[in-house]
Amino acid sequence: MDALPTHLEPPASSPHIFSSSASSGANQPVGTSSAAPTAPKMLQIALEKFKAPTVGFAPQANTVWLDALRRVVTDVKRLRDHPDRMLLRGYALPDPHALLNTTNRLAMYTACWLMIRPRWINLATNRHTGLDGMCSPYPEPQDWKDFLSSLFVQMGLTYSSSSSLGGTVSMSCAGSSAPPGRQNRQKRRRIENEASRSDKFNLDTSGFLSPTDVFWRGKLLFTKDALRSNKYNVIASVATEVVWELFNSNFALEVLATDRVIFPRNKMTDYEALERDATVSECFPDSVLVGLNYPTVDKGLGALHWRDRIEYVEAFRSLLSTWGGDMAPRLASLPAVVATSSEQYVREVERLAYGFYCQMFFDYFGRAPCVPCQLPKL
Repeated sequence: MDALPTHLEPPASSPHIFSSSASSGANQPVGTSSAAPTAPKMLQIALEKFKAPTVGFAPQANTVWLDALRRVVTDVKRLRDHPDRMLLRGYALPDPHALLNTTNRLAMYTACWLMIRPRWINLATNRHTGLDGMCSPYPEPQDWKDFLSSLFVQMGLTYSSSSSLGGTVSMSCAGSSAPPGRQNRQKRRRIENEASRSDKFNLDTSGFLSPTDVFWRGKLLFTKDALRSNKYNVIASVATEVVWELFNSNFALEVLATDRVIFPRNKMTDYEALERDATVSECFPDSVLVGLNYPTVDKGLGALHWRDRIEYVEAFRSLLSTWGGDMAPRLASLPAVVATSSEQYVREVERLAYGFYCQMFFDYFGRAPCVPCQLPKL
């Protein structure tokens, strides 16, 4: 399969023309193929991720997105059989729910994520195939938690067992009272899990042997001395911003992943693939899927005000109208969303498009998609 994705910034400017005369069959979305849906074995679906987070520092998603999530039919019999389901089912960036659903490790996860954030974003957005022609699978939520925890231990740090402050428990020195046979099995599983994580992350962490100062949005968040002494915490506003970025960046990469499954890039010419990626990128501010700089203006598909979503709703409608299925023709038949469109019409297009997207994402990957959120007030 093609590496996913190939770029951070928008592709080189070129006329946005998608060739319909190519013999590759690129204009036939796999969503309309004859391949029957199949229920994978032992697939766990986190149903709570189809609901609005209840944690106080969670960023807010618009009601139309939350409604789209609630309306997803989570029947595993709907899942489509395709080779990239398990490859792309994980999270390109840390699962934002992992940060929302923890209390005693929130500061630890945040500190370790921000330490590797620039390197990982560059790696995740410029993935390349290996010698065998395959990409490593995206990490699952538990992979992310284990990886960040192991990085913390690697730096010789400890974490609090009850909160981000207070008494500490060494993660690296915990003993086991299990019988020797069970201990051996646990050790083997731990070695196997570590090897699996290494394949998924492929990030050189040899330089993280001791803590470093941690920055967020250009400002010092944690000092290395605070990390060593376990006297650090994450204020709610920073936690909200970090989780907001994870929701919105994962959403962008998931839209691209879904489009690349429906329209396999290895069946396109290089130019067609570039143009298709450009069509996806138009759904996001400045045509950038994931950026290193935190935005200062609330715009995009998750923006609070409907007028700040208009441009991107139209790009999204246009993109989804090519995906096949029952809803795509209906979206294609709708008038374009323009600056003079009414709020009622914009919201109606959103209701159709967002519901269609969330259902399609589940059908292809068997989990809830990340949905974009409103930019937290600065």
